[in-house]
Amino acid sequence: MGEIFAEILVILSEFALNIQEFFFRKKREKRRIYEEENNLPKKKMISPYQRVYILLGFMFFVGFLFLIGSLFFTNGRSNENVETIKELLEDEREAFGVYPKELHLIIRNNPLRVNLLEDSHGNNFHYQLSNNGESYLLFSSGKDGKPNTKDDIQY
Repeated sequence: MGEIFAEILVILSEFALNIQEFFFRKKREKRRIYEEENNLPKKKMISPYQRVYILLGFMFFVGFLFLIGSLFFTNGRSNENVETIKELLEDEREAFGVYPKELHLIIRNNPLRVNLLEDSHGNNFHYQLSNNGESYLLFSSGKDGKPNTKDDIQY
C-alpha cells in the first residue's frame, strides 16, 4: 500500500513540475519578445528543473559535510557509548548487587549493543573490577590501541 502511495506522489510531483515548466516557458517567451522590442539584454531565468537540481545539489553537499564531520569528529559517539556503558553497569549493580566481572556481559545478546564496547578508534574499552567488587575502572586505550600508555582516556 505504501508503494502505491509513493508512486502516486511521484507521478503528482512530476505532473506539477511539468505544469510549472509549461508556465515558465510561456513567461520566458513573453519576456524575450519584450526584450527584443525594447532592445534590452536577455535576463537570466532559472527554470523549475534547474531549481530542483540546485536544491538537490545543496542537499547532497550538506549531507556530505555531515558525513565528513561524523568521520572526523567521532568523539561524541564514544562519549555516548561511555555513558551507556556506565548506565548498564549501574543497572547490573542494582539488579545483582555487584558489578559484572567482565564488560561484555552487559551486552546480554542484544544486537543493538554489539558496537557499544568500541571507542572512537575502533578499540574495545578496558574494564577492571576492583578487588572488593564495589568499584571499577573504565578506560580507552586511545589512538595507539595499547593500554597503560600516555594516550589512555579514563572515564
